[in-house]
Amino acid sequence: MHKLFIVLFLFPLIVQGQSIAPWQEGYLDIHHINTGSGNSTFFVFPDGTTMLLDAGDVDRSAKTRINNPLKIAPRLPDSTFTAAQSIHEYLINRSPTNQIDYAVITHFHPDHYGALGPSSKPSRYGSYQLSGITEVHEYNPVKKLIDRDFPTYQYPVNIVKNNFDSTTFKNYLNFIQHHLQRKSFSVEALKAGSKNQITLVHKRAKYPTFQVRNIKSNGDIWTGEGDGSTNVLPSSLSRNLYNENPLSMAFKISYGAFDYFTGGDMTGITGFGFPAWFDVETPVAKVVGKVDAMTLNHHGMRDASNEFFLHTLAPRVIVQQSWSSNHPGEEVLHRIISPATYEGPRDIFATYVHSETITTYGRWLTDHYKSIRGHVVIRVLHDGGQFMVYILDDTQRDLPIVKTFGPYTSK
Repeated sequence: MHKLFIVLFLFPLIVQGQSIAPWQEGYLDIHHINTGSGNSTFFVFPDGTTMLLDAGDVDRSAKTRINNPLKIAPRLPDSTFTAAQSIHEYLINRSPTNQIDYAVITHFHPDHYGALGPSSKPSRYGSYQLSGITEVHEYNPVKKLIDRDFPTYQYPVNIVKNNFDSTTFKNYLNFIQHHLQRKSFSVEALKAGSKNQITLVHKRAKYPTFQVRNIKSNGDIWTGEGDGSTNVLPSSLSRNLYNENPLSMAFKISYGAFDYFTGGDMTGITGFGFPAWFDVETPVAKVVGKVDAMTLNHHGMRDASNEFFLHTLAPRVIVQQSWSSNHPGEEVLHRIISPATYEGPRDIFATYVHSETITTYGRWLTDHYKSIRGHVVIRVLHDGGQFMVYILDDTQRDLPIVKTFGPYTSK
């Protein structure tokens, strides 16, 4: 009874249909936002520092034309919202401030930073168009923008010339140039290995066990000691081998005993014509170690989440940020549910799984996923000893709770 009282005091009893209690100082909140258009994760650190990781918005007309018959999740909370508007609406409900202290773009694919399309509108500043992160800044001002290759954008090749969506990337560069000139925000390249680039900006000394460790950027991966990093990719890559996914950033966020990993679209497959260096998950796993929660790399696609990576991290909670009907790959599904991959229970949550995907995989998916639709929120208690998972209704602007899981005890 005494233990139950403590749990209810720390995590007030919340029933379906209610809203989550507002963030309070000492909580670490991790919001995996389901816009239906790509990845976006919003963090509120224990002192109120905020970070937005990715702000994807796919060009639906192009995706439907090129990827037919694959299906894309609907825009959420309804068809009138762009991804940035959906993120802004979400932040109105869940953020303690209108400002974003850090906006981080893991890599340059539209479902992570926003694609221009036929309906993209001009910025009120006039020098670029709005989609994804360029539109987010219109509603929620960014203080510092971090990406993988500022200021040269030449790694591993000239990105402007070689990115498959060069129009969108040029628009992103126009966005940066405009706001640097106006001194609206600062821009940096992520430093792999650093624990001092993304920090608490309000009360750092009050929360000494909180840390954001930059694990990976481009081909640079933390060595596991100090702030050092080593490069695992070839010194030069031809245009034919250029691929944004293995260049993705990765982070380990720690708060007391709690550890969380996220790695954008990192890849981990070998063979099948892929060069050995395409597996960046294995060297990353060696320095990350066990975590309590993680996102699936590359939306759960079949070129990621290899067995060694999953076995090494052994997460209690897995979040799949998905929007396409081929998320997850069937091989990945069997790896994440199999007790042979790693021992112990695991709860799996997806932001959106299509009905066609469920029909294809059947009970292998439905019997093992705790949730297949909605915003996925991880709330970590003061000092990181315990955490909860909340599934929020992605069709309602007031974000009522659909399901509650936990409390989980951090390792």
